[in-house]
Amino acid sequence: MEKILACLSPSPSNPKILRAAADMAGDGAELVALFVETPQFPRLANADRRRLQENMQIAEQLGAAIQTVSGDDVAFQLAEYAKLSGIRKIVLGQSDFKLSVLPSQPTLPDRLAEYLPEAEIHVIPDRKRGVYLPPQRTAVSKRRILMDVIVTLSLLTAATLLGMVLYGSNLSNSSIMMVYLLAVLLIAVITSHRAYSMAASVASLFLFNFFFVQPRYSLVAYEPGYPVSFLVMFLTAMIAGTLANRLKQTASQAARTAFRTRIISETDQLLAKAGSRDDILRCCAEQSAKLLGRGVVLYEVVKGDAFRRFAIPEDLAREENRTLPLTEKLSRGQEENWCYPIHLQEKLYAVLQVADHDPPPELPTQNTLTSVLGECALALENEQNAREKEAAAVLAENERLRANLLRSISHDLRTPLMSIAGNAGALLTDESRYSEETRHRLYSDIYQDSLWLMDLVENLLASTRLEGGADNLRLSTELLEDIFEEAAAHVHADSGHRVVTETPPDMLMVRADPRLIVQVLVNLIGNALKYTPPGSTILISAKRTGDTATVSVADDGPGISSEEKEHVFDMFFVGGNAASDGRRSLGLGLALCKTIVNTHGGEIWVEDNSPHGSVFSFTLPVEEVSENG
Repeated sequence: MEKILACLSPSPSNPKILRAAADMAGDGAELVALFVETPQFPRLANADRRRLQENMQIAEQLGAAIQTVSGDDVAFQLAEYAKLSGIRKIVLGQSDFKLSVLPSQPTLPDRLAEYLPEAEIHVIPDRKRGVYLPPQRTAVSKRRILMDVIVTLSLLTAATLLGMVLYGSNLSNSSIMMVYLLAVLLIAVITSHRAYSMAASVASLFLFNFFFVQPRYSLVAYEPGYPVSFLVMFLTAMIAGTLANRLKQTASQAARTAFRTRIISETDQLLAKAGSRDDILRCCAEQSAKLLGRGVVLYEVVKGDAFRRFAIPEDLAREENRTLPLTEKLSRGQEENWCYPIHLQEKLYAVLQVADHDPPPELPTQNTLTSVLGECALALENEQNAREKEAAAVLAENERLRANLLRSISHDLRTPLMSIAGNAGALLTDESRYSEETRHRLYSDIYQDSLWLMDLVENLLASTRLEGGADNLRLSTELLEDIFEEAAAHVHADSGHRVVTETPPDMLMVRADPRLIVQVLVNLIGNALKYTPPGSTILISAKRTGDTATVSVADDGPGISSEEKEHVFDMFFVGGNAASDGRRSLGLGLALCKTIVNTHGGEIWVEDNSPHGSVFSFTLPVEEVSENG
């Protein structure tokens, strides 16, 4: 695809250049707007910065890709970028007004043609600027000029005083020349513009001639070689000062570029370590604030066009997190503050708002900010995809468990239902032909199968209540002794087992959902009845330990093997040493007990009883009740 390069600058006529390039590109070419960041760019006036921002927005509206390069030679940077990108058409502007006093100095299009002779260079003339308007000085730039002037005068004065000392020591004039040359170099390094070092070069000539050339204290020199010496000194000081100033500007520009690169690298590392959505958003806000050197406010999309607000630094957000309409935030932000959307394609995740936009951020900094926000948007997209994938996995696991449960229920319900139906049918058909003992056995089988079905239904209903987690608990302050009595009343121990309830000490009160805790005890007692032989004793007890109550159900049966202890609370796990008729078990009881106890914030475990048997224990939070009520 053909590419067209348009120069991006703070010039008022730059929109004309961009539109001309867009017309040339049409629908079949790619438009690139290139800005060259020179060492003088940090001294750009605020009005020019704002105009550059406006021109960049115009370029984006025209569909141009914004690019930035750094260098002190604009023509060379344009040519190099065009060569590397394979661009053969360049559109730039040229003013009719010339600031240079040297008529032979080549213009930007001429120098660009020298670097890139095979390119098509389209020059859009700027006929609106007939009079040169110097940039307005801000209060900061005025203070900087005053400081530079003071530094220049101070160093020249110090060089003159040191020259007086050297002259009094009968040293040669070449040593004094070196002192002035050193002063010019220091001025070039310290001041913000090369004009100071050039002015210092000229001033040092007159000072040297006035104070140290015979006749002293005049600007007359008798020796014929002094003009040549003065010229060499002037050229040396000017060249050295110019090179030193350029080196300082280049180093400053390299430092800014390295800082922006380091911000991007740090952002990638922090995003790789971010474990949640909030971590990603906080990283985005912190890195943006560090890059811009000013406070930022981040508005995260909560739902629809509502936002959740937090800021860096935090004192910018004195009010609590709140929501604002999206349209209101964007429209108001474009007028009052700079807003940057954090989005991926058409999906908006958040909006970053710069708290202080005066002066506007530099264009290279804005491009770096765009890269940082793009990385954060990609991280948010990946985090959301991971959450959705995890939720899908959980849903699939739930569906698998539901399917297993339905299969188990449909398979295991068939036997008791067929037994009930068969026994009831036999009794209804001809009850008189059966003996009293046989009829009692049939009635007992129907009763036992009905109890088993009732326990199953209770467990299923309890599981349904816990699908919403702790939010579905109906917590209240309960006396543990009452829970024990109700659980014992639900237990059907007609096989010779002894169920003993040990009264909890000191009126032990717990904070719990009583129906669910009763279900836990019923399941634990029923499990003990099932896996212990007739005549066994089952003991229900409780004790207080700090802020928790530990409830235990102990039996003196054969116990549980170490292998089975690891899986006894797993869903659908059924032990292999049942002492009863081994009719059927879905493996839901103990798994449901664990879910109920964990939802209450407690723990459940199993351990060996002494000398034999098992002890199932679980904890509940203790509730203190005052005497007043």
